[in-house]
Amino acid sequence: MDLDLYLKQLEELVNIDSGSRNAAGITNVAQKLSSWYRDLGWNVETIPLGEETGPVLLITNRPSDHYDAMFIGHMDTVFPDGTAAKRPFRIEGENYYGPGVGDMKNGDTAMYHIAANLPREVLDKLSIAMVYNPDEEIGSVYSRETTDAIGRKADHIFVMESAGQKGTRHCFARKGSLSYELEFHGQAAHAGFMFEVENASAVLEMAHYIVVLMGLACREKDTTVNVGIAQGGTAKNVVADFAKISVDMRFKLDEERIRLKEAVHKLTEGEPFVKGVKTVIAEERENRPLVKTEKTAEFVERMKGLAEELGILFQEKDRGGLSDANHLAQCGDAVVLDGMGPHGANDHSEKEYGYIGSVEPCVRLLVRVLQDLAERK
Repeated sequence: MDLDLYLKQLEELVNIDSGSRNAAGITNVAQKLSSWYRDLGWNVETIPLGEETGPVLLITNRPSDHYDAMFIGHMDTVFPDGTAAKRPFRIEGENYYGPGVGDMKNGDTAMYHIAANLPREVLDKLSIAMVYNPDEEIGSVYSRETTDAIGRKADHIFVMESAGQKGTRHCFARKGSLSYELEFHGQAAHAGFMFEVENASAVLEMAHYIVVLMGLACREKDTTVNVGIAQGGTAKNVVADFAKISVDMRFKLDEERIRLKEAVHKLTEGEPFVKGVKTVIAEERENRPLVKTEKTAEFVERMKGLAEELGILFQEKDRGGLSDANHLAQCGDAVVLDGMGPHGANDHSEKEYGYIGSVEPCVRLLVRVLQDLAERK
């Protein structure tokens, strides 16, 4: 592969502000990617999602109702407008730096180089989709329906989030999540007369909830529960009539998702701890875990063998964070593989970087994996 071209293209993408709410910036990234693939002769379909965000790109080597392989990356970052100008793409020693360089514009660029380095016999045998979404960092709220529809047509899905440990550690299992915004509605009163007048403390009810919810965690199953934000009250001498909390729950097992969800609903639908307080679930979101299936495990072993043949170190590690792999794994029986991009670390921070030496092995391995799929077809 042409590493100099890769670095030049990566610099172009990183130096475009494309925060999840910056539709213009994301569209600019999409236009850059589209032009590269058109120069390869690939088909580019731009799927608009409305004014709130940029489009989904569906890029294929040929039109098809079925894909032997689907690669997916996201064009958005977590950084506000102006970040690219403050700390643009740069290379220092063996690493490159810049906003979104590892999460995940390095993977976005690698996808193009995989396409550019595929032999003709692979392109003739396989139908391949390169998919880019605009809003993964905010949960793929606009793009999920579109990308899931593509994923249902795929046999193998490669999520090009950064690999860990200099590009050798990939991810085939991720925790799922439940998130809640709970609101507590009580009755205000002067705190000095709380034994004489009607009142119901929303803050006290919230405190009871915090204790119960945090107690749902399970160390043995690595199920975590965190009340990350708690707000309520207007003054210390006023019984609070309103409070709210934000709750994050993570789990490896889907049975834990069910247990946690049932516990929250039982709690909110039951009698309050503080008489007169009403609790409302203002928001509930869930993502099922990415589970390493037997089918995936077999494919991973085959990839390990190919990596060994190429002299490329191949490791794996489960992750607690979410990615598009979580929902794409629910779309059918595809093999779903995550963390398949070049190495990146310190995501979402000023220290974010990628390792130059991981780029070529990443592209070479995935080209070989597609060759193997074509040979076995």
